[in-house]
Amino acid sequence: MEKLIITVAPTGSVTRKKDSPHLPVTPDEIVETAYRCEQEGASIIHIHCRDENEKPTSELALFRETVSKVRKKTKLLVMVSTSGVAGKSNEERAEPLKTQPELASLTTGSLNFTSRKPPVVYLNTWDTIMFLAKQMHVLNIKPEMEAFDLGFIPQGTILIKEGFVKEPPLFQLVMGVGGGIPATIDNLMHMRSQLPPNAIFTVAGIGRAQVDMTTMSIMMGGHVRVGLEDNIYFTKGQLAPNEDFVARTRKIAETLHREVATPDEARLILGL
Repeated sequence: MEKLIITVAPTGSVTRKKDSPHLPVTPDEIVETAYRCEQEGASIIHIHCRDENEKPTSELALFRETVSKVRKKTKLLVMVSTSGVAGKSNEERAEPLKTQPELASLTTGSLNFTSRKPPVVYLNTWDTIMFLAKQMHVLNIKPEMEAFDLGFIPQGTILIKEGFVKEPPLFQLVMGVGGGIPATIDNLMHMRSQLPPNAIFTVAGIGRAQVDMTTMSIMMGGHVRVGLEDNIYFTKGQLAPNEDFVARTRKIAETLHREVATPDEARLILGL
């Protein structure tokens, strides 16, 4: 198997400091987390930014500061979020792309986030998907196509066929979000079987499904995402910082005799 790419998603758009004191929110906190996670084996950081009230934001100045400082302190590949959970316009969602990251998230469908209280709609119309895909294509940014359910994969395949996604395509299979596909081994195997033959895939397991799903991906030849965006508990009731989740994942990979990729090795694997 090729070496394992570990992505860390340290912040997300939902968790707050009151949920975990380890959550990095400010640019400097995110940068320090990035450095510690790189030391433990991460090669990609998936960046969300927060405003002064910890609310998710696409403010370009915050993304520029965070991305610039991450690049100065680490060799990590930078992936920015284009999430619209907070009801942003297409143009607002595209703002982080102006930081010229190597990667950006691109969710290829809509769903009800029933795990949020109250539930919210994560709306990604085809117009939004195409708008973001075209922006990434023009800026030579590789999309990580996020699939929260099975139907998201064929929608991503359309983007590949229409030339907006360069080979090899990269998918993230998000397992266990409320309203998305449940985190079971059978579902993960089926999701994998629906990907284009040359696709690279990363698996994110939500909540207590994180270890099961990421371990399965390691064994299947896929890659993994961990971090406080997806799960704040290291074990039942035990909070931990992002680097602990990265270190555990690296140790699992080493136990399974799969080497972990450096940032430069990840660039080669992803065709960057």
